[in-house]
Amino acid sequence: MELRLPAPHEETEFRRTIAAIPADHPTFLHFHRAGMSLAEYLDVLRKQALGIDPAPGREVPSTFLFAFVDGRIVGRASIRHSLDHPLGPMTGHIGYAVLPEFRGRGHATDILRLALGHAREQIGIQHVLVTCDPGNTASIHVIEKNGGVFADERHDSATGMRKRRYWIDVLPYDG
Repeated sequence: MELRLPAPHEETEFRRTIAAIPADHPTFLHFHRAGMSLAEYLDVLRKQALGIDPAPGREVPSTFLFAFVDGRIVGRASIRHSLDHPLGPMTGHIGYAVLPEFRGRGHATDILRLALGHAREQIGIQHVLVTCDPGNTASIHVIEKNGGVFADERHDSATGMRKRRYWIDVLPYDG
């Protein structure tokens, strides 16, 4: 698995991914608008990663990457460079998702593992907060398999959001 942005010549795979996004996960592609070309979308993602012209409600830089297996996009990861308020403590540093046709194959575990490495090596985050819905046993398993230590479960009365929160230390690899 590779965690990266699509190359310009991968527009067909990007379009296939758009068509495969489940109706129950309309935010699978952060910052994407209908009709946007891959080149336009990549430009928006690069700006978000640099903190240039942030999207409303997303004042901290964030890196968005796609998970590729054998040339196919199987999922994605988003990495917030810091915990913005008020939602940062509820959404954490890293979010991930797998397209329905690729679920149940261990891809979420690999996506989170690679995203943790990216957070450490490219952004410098060593103490990562990852959250999930309390009833999402698959995500709980993925987080714990990646070293997540349960911290608490919180409820945000303003948004109605309830999340289980886990901390993962991603210390540099010492060989």
